[in-house]
Amino acid sequence: MIANLYIIPQSFNHDAFSSEFFFLSLHNLIADYHNLVKYKDENKIYIQEDVFYIDLPNGINLAEFVYSNDLKLTGKEKSLKQTLSNILMKLPQVSTNIDEIKLEISKNSIDSSTGIISLFPIDNIALDNQIVYDVNSWFHFRRHHLGLFFGDSNYFINECVKYFPNIFFHDNNYSSVDKILKDFALKIIKHLVALHDVLPMIMKNETFSNHADLLVHFSSKAGLDEIATLEGGSKTRLKFKFKNIKGKIEELICEPHLKLCTNDKGDSKYFQNRIYFHFGKDKVEESKILVAHIGEHL
Repeated sequence: MIANLYIIPQSFNHDAFSSEFFFLSLHNLIADYHNLVKYKDENKIYIQEDVFYIDLPNGINLAEFVYSNDLKLTGKEKSLKQTLSNILMKLPQVSTNIDEIKLEISKNSIDSSTGIISLFPIDNIALDNQIVYDVNSWFHFRRHHLGLFFGDSNYFINECVKYFPNIFFHDNNYSSVDKILKDFALKIIKHLVALHDVLPMIMKNETFSNHADLLVHFSSKAGLDEIATLEGGSKTRLKFKFKNIKGKIEELICEPHLKLCTNDKGDSKYFQNRIYFHFGKDKVEESKILVAHIGEHL
């Protein structure tokens, strides 16, 4: 999917815009920009030509901020200004207005999705179509649209690899997810977001006496549909092969699992679909969380 992302005057124009907020959001934008350009063939960024005339909190317009050499900035703020200048100079300028962008958004598909890059939420545009740098990031935009336009199982898992970089996806997922993808794409994305964004922070900052307690806390913190648990009975079927830093194969039991019990339509039927994973092991697949199986109950 090609993402066409626009920076428009409304991206910078806000009554409650403080200098502190501006530099904080600018820092987040620049940090995320490196993720965008990693897949530059799939992420096209355009800047609306009138953006440069928007006034900033310090009383000057964006063009003056970006290109002036007389601003009395030091340290981090000076570095952010220089980096922003380098980025904006590379972006193609367009005359596309917000109404035309809204029309493009209404036509989003698996081939192409349009969104807006902004420093704060813009009214009358769904937040899922905005990359807002005090709320979310490029990952939020791409993950949401992947849930809507998921394609086949190969496309879906390959895209997940990009947008969940701290998860390792076992090759088994290419076949296992195929049986449930059509009805559970958004649910899968929601639970992968929890695994990628929430679980590592809990594991880093909190301690638990056992994995069961960890999973209960994690499920509550992440707002999962049901409490994640460990598997009962024989674990043989949960053994999956992974590669360690020496290139040797290690067989690990992927016992913890997230429960995909309701489909994207919210039907009353109860499902037994699962995401089986491993918390990760040092020097195995870059020490990432290991997702072994997305699909039906094993």
